[in-house]
Amino acid sequence: MQSILNESNHRRYNPGNERIVKKYLEHVRRTKLADNKTLLALRKYLRAFEVLTDFQDLDRYTPDMAKVFLANLRQQSVSPSYMHRITSETQKFIRWLADEPFGRRIRRNDADYLTLTRNEINRANASGYKPHHEYSQLLHAVRTMPAQTVTDLRNRALVALVILTSPRVSELCNFRIDTIMQEPLVGIYFLDINPRKIKNVKFCRAREATLLNIPDLRQFVLDWRDMLVNEYDFDKSDPLFPKIAINPFQLNIFERNVKAQPISVCTANQIFNGACVANGLAPLSIHSVRRTRARHIENITHDDRIVALQQDFGHSSIGTTRCNYGNISPSRQRELIAGIKVE
Repeated sequence: MQSILNESNHRRYNPGNERIVKKYLEHVRRTKLADNKTLLALRKYLRAFEVLTDFQDLDRYTPDMAKVFLANLRQQSVSPSYMHRITSETQKFIRWLADEPFGRRIRRNDADYLTLTRNEINRANASGYKPHHEYSQLLHAVRTMPAQTVTDLRNRALVALVILTSPRVSELCNFRIDTIMQEPLVGIYFLDINPRKIKNVKFCRAREATLLNIPDLRQFVLDWRDMLVNEYDFDKSDPLFPKIAINPFQLNIFERNVKAQPISVCTANQIFNGACVANGLAPLSIHSVRRTRARHIENITHDDRIVALQQDFGHSSIGTTRCNYGNISPSRQRELIAGIKVE
């Protein structure tokens, strides 16, 4: 990106293109509810397209422009994922432009010429081994977390719940008091993850995520929930992991105010990473615990494992689960392959 959008290119512009791009960004902002960060990224993609086509008029787009763009793009020192992203976003822009009055010269299907080869797309989508922590490491980390202040108790409960259920971080931040439920017949605790209860999440399907049977970690979470209800008068619809701030009007500067507002994704990740780093572990995302959960369940049949994970993770298709979490761990893979009898 930086090699394409250098200083000399920043001084060049096409006034007609600027007006068109401005209208497109406004369209994306209003119809997709895109934030400023997303709009800035889109502007950079379209700017790069202009640079690599020598600032030709966007409303005169032709398949020849696509050919020139792709040829120049392949000569740049950019990653396959960036190539895939810029071509796909430019395709969306051209299709929008073809539907506008000032893009009437463009045939909508000509956007299809902005397509990479199958091998280029496969390289862009390829991902290597994604690291994760073992449960033994995570358990030691949460059990050694401090538990002196109300902030400590919240943080410990948050990390414990991450280990017990491996939720998505956006869901975790918006869990409510009544998200934690207990199955009356067997006494097992689970999370009632329901779109009606959880707001502001990108992915949210109604599902029930069962807590692993680790009594002390489960008690960390339950004690924190009861503390919010009994000492801070939290209602069942209040956040399970609220913001905590220093009250400057109290004499004790260490006194904390617990607000009925959910913490941010950034704060949740900082809490989890803080617990990992304190125990000499690499700072991984909260999402990595989903890989820990998936790769740990290898002592039941493969088909049952995949179905259970699909339901627990809330995937609409079992193919999504198989693609992202269905692979067995490398150590188990080697154990199985080495155990094949060839005689």
